[in-house]
Amino acid sequence: MSNDGTFQQRLRRAFLRFAAATTLLYGSLVFLVSLGTEEFLLRRYLSAVVKGAVAQIEHPGEGAATSMLERVRALAANPHRSAPPAPGVDVVRFYVRASPDLPAWARSYGPGTHRRFDDGTMLRVAPIMGGSDTLYAVVDGDGVLDTDDLGPYVLLALLLIGAAVTGLSAAIGAVLARQLALPLVTLTREVNAHGEGPLEFSGAQRSDEVGALSRGFTALVGRLSDFLQREREFTRFASHELRTPVAVFKSSLAVLRASGEPTVRERALARMAQSATDMEALVAALLALGRSPEEADHRDIEETNVAAAIDDLLERLAPLVRQKQLRIALRVDAHARMFAAPGLGPVLIDNLLRNAVAYADTWIQVRADVGRLEIENDVREQQRSATSTGYGLQIVSRICRRQGWEFACERRGGRYAARVVFRAASAPAETEALDVPGSSPRAR
Repeated sequence: MSNDGTFQQRLRRAFLRFAAATTLLYGSLVFLVSLGTEEFLLRRYLSAVVKGAVAQIEHPGEGAATSMLERVRALAANPHRSAPPAPGVDVVRFYVRASPDLPAWARSYGPGTHRRFDDGTMLRVAPIMGGSDTLYAVVDGDGVLDTDDLGPYVLLALLLIGAAVTGLSAAIGAVLARQLALPLVTLTREVNAHGEGPLEFSGAQRSDEVGALSRGFTALVGRLSDFLQREREFTRFASHELRTPVAVFKSSLAVLRASGEPTVRERALARMAQSATDMEALVAALLALGRSPEEADHRDIEETNVAAAIDDLLERLAPLVRQKQLRIALRVDAHARMFAAPGLGPVLIDNLLRNAVAYADTWIQVRADVGRLEIENDVREQQRSATSTGYGLQIVSRICRRQGWEFACERRGGRYAARVVFRAASAPAETEALDVPGSSPRAR
């Protein structure tokens, strides 16, 4: 959490600062515009008055004075009706060059409108009588549009407007801050309350930054959940799969230590070597299953001869088969191949066939061709109500998901069947029976 407060507080402060800056800017702008407006209106007024005065001087009516000075003096006493109305006769004072009361500073200005900044006086200089003389029109600083008396009221009005705008902006900012922060607060609450497993957080459908953040959290939680699931599966599968070769290895080691007969020792060493090979393949398979789809290297492919793998496994399971007096019927295509990550093909066949041998009552049927593997067996009466066959089928399902294969298993009455479709089936191929020592080719 930041030391600057919550997200809502920071948003409110940002809105408040923005409102204060905006109020100050617009207040200064209004003040400058009012000054400019006063200057503009005064110049327009002075220009119109001088224009009317020039017309009266250059085109006097009957009975008007002939002297230029007298004509100018008559302007204030009897203003022309065409000139703009003046607030008072002393607002605009007119002079010509010969006027004895013409301010000395006015003589230094040329034609045009001028403002003296020391006292605020405005001067309009216009040539008259074809340039033979000059008319000077002077407006004092407290003349036509004097707003000095209104200054405090204008300033107070601006301050009140600024305070009102700032307060209103603060209230709007608080509401907007709450609305903007609500999706983040909701998302934070959901993330903190989330336990485990994939979940789509609220706001994922939004198209803004909050939606992107929600989708990012959803993807992250999904990846973490997948990682935890793979880690658990790795632990369970390793315990399940390595238990048998480790037990074989330990029993063979005990036989090796206890016996001195060369034949027995050779057989024990062979079993230990086979167990080591099995454990190496299992570790490779489990590591392949533990990798995420992004980490998996799909170029690392191993070819598994299905017929050879079934033959090898049945040879090792032959003592258990004979002990249970199982009949095994095989229809296996010699050209059937599995292409998967190293170790996954043998592990899949091993789990399916070991489960069938472990849970079969009297018979097992194995069918395999270039596109699928099917294993069916009957179930002992006491196993018909069982709902699980251990981790074997979970491992098979995980391998099929990893490879994109189709896996299905079902139990109908006293029959249990498992099927793996590992690629599109080709045309029907010739089948052959595999022989297991001590049993017939078709039934065992």
